[in-house]
Amino acid sequence: MYTYLLRRLNLLVLTTLVLLGLLYAATLAMPGDPISNLSGIQEPTLAEEAEVIHRYRLDQSTLSGYLAYVQHRLAGDLGYSLSTGEPVMEQVRTYLPASLELAAVAMMMALLVGIPFGILAASRRGLLAKILWALTLLGFSLPVFWLGLLLMLTFGIQLDWLPPSGRFNLLYDVPDRSGFVLLDIMMSDAPWRWAALRDAVNHLILPAAVLATLPTTIIVRTIRIAMLAEMDKNYIRALTARGVHRARLVLFHALPNAMAPLFRTLSLQIGSLASSAIIVEVIFSWPGLGGWVLSALHQGDFTALQGGILVISLFIIVLGIVMEILQALLNPISRKEIHG
Repeated sequence: MYTYLLRRLNLLVLTTLVLLGLLYAATLAMPGDPISNLSGIQEPTLAEEAEVIHRYRLDQSTLSGYLAYVQHRLAGDLGYSLSTGEPVMEQVRTYLPASLELAAVAMMMALLVGIPFGILAASRRGLLAKILWALTLLGFSLPVFWLGLLLMLTFGIQLDWLPPSGRFNLLYDVPDRSGFVLLDIMMSDAPWRWAALRDAVNHLILPAAVLATLPTTIIVRTIRIAMLAEMDKNYIRALTARGVHRARLVLFHALPNAMAPLFRTLSLQIGSLASSAIIVEVIFSWPGLGGWVLSALHQGDFTALQGGILVISLFIIVLGIVMEILQALLNPISRKEIHG
């Protein structure tokens, strides 16, 4: 067990070092002064230049400069934004909760819809299974930007059922305690708390539904294939012969074993899901990290851009390794190898 976790930790460290190496090389190759690109100080004085050169060891070898860059970035020193002059780390802390909140709600929607539909597609034959499979393929094929614009124009503008953009109505003075709007509203004792909560949930529905489309289709397809394989195994036949109810077979025996391939598949799709999240945030004007990174790109704010890319990439790497560990723990064969 410890050997397996140590291998995963080594993979995390090596991947992070490679990522930082690519970011460091890109920062030095970006247009403009490397001192400004590394520190975020637009017009540094002679003293500030000397301090940045000393901090990032720009007067020494490339390897020494890379090691200094790794040290400062992993310590949370992401420099200052070229456009606002604020510390990049503070901006990350401001925008990251909105992205995490949207991603968490979208993933919950995907699991609540995808797992039952996957089981239904595996347990039924005929027209219903074909319809579910066709809808899954359609949802997987739809471009995220097209689906987001379609839902926003239909339900947000024409029908006026849901808010087309934003995170909540600015008329509500929501206290910024944790950065997660739903949590901040529930912790508030304001008289308009429940009205603000309904408003925040309404703002979440459209972007979360669009973001949940791709993982939902992946979950349905993975669960269907895994359930068909599990239901054809000998232990299921033995339990069926003993008179175990089919619902119990599906929920308590086949489904837990079918969840292992799901984590593996989702871990391979984290990059695509992160790209979709950035597009969704831009379409619905969601004040998250993805929209902030694109704004930094348009403004030529290279310090904020590299900080945002670093945080998003590290999140993808860590989440992928965590899901790989969960998959290994859920898979009986892999679990035996881990503990062996």
